[in-house]
Amino acid sequence: LMERFGQHIPSLTSNPVKYKCELCKDSGWIETDPETRTVAKCSCRLAREAEDRMRRSGLSEALDTQTFETFVTRTETQKKIKEAGLKYLDNLFAVKNNPRRPWFYVGGNPGSGKTHICTAICGEILRRNIGVRYMQWLGVSRRLKANVNDEDFEDEVADYINVSVLYIDDLLKQKYTENPTFTEADIKIAFTILNARYLMNKPTIISSEWDLVNQLLPADEGVFSRVYER
Repeated sequence: LMERFGQHIPSLTSNPVKYKCELCKDSGWIETDPETRTVAKCSCRLAREAEDRMRRSGLSEALDTQTFETFVTRTETQKKIKEAGLKYLDNLFAVKNNPRRPWFYVGGNPGSGKTHICTAICGEILRRNIGVRYMQWLGVSRRLKANVNDEDFEDEVADYINVSVLYIDDLLKQKYTENPTFTEADIKIAFTILNARYLMNKPTIISSEWDLVNQLLPADEGVFSRVYER
């Protein structure tokens, strides 16, 4: 055919297929053992599933609207928050120079931009095909408290411990007071999740109404010294 029609027949390889993910060729699966034909979920599939979970959790519109581009910086504090978020992403992905994966903590009053900046960070991480799990503290902790003394408690929190990146929104949310006190169940939940992620070197993003140094550290140094260190 090529001899008969010459250049009128295009080469079948002239327009190679372009994949969003070259690792799995957009199938969502990668072969881990050619001999046994064992497959596993590709990182891009895990990221899509993580984004789906975040959207189902109530962050659907937030992922699209609460970005770095839409973060308003009218005050010096807002400018510092945005700069801190961008710097965090740089540090998070600088694996060679920073083998200890950093955490991000932002504390402040409602409306100060905490959720916005944390959601913007999560959006950028998801774009790198890294899984993120969203944990709204108030709702999740209430469910976990019902099982806090059960043998299956650690199984209940396993999803929050093992995910690549965890975003805890409104950590230890309660009525505001200058010197907060937290229940034993609250501290156990926080310690179980945060200590495990600390030991496993997993990045964690946290927003809270509490000041980390002046309110949370005095409340329980064993738990929050780990957050402060990271």
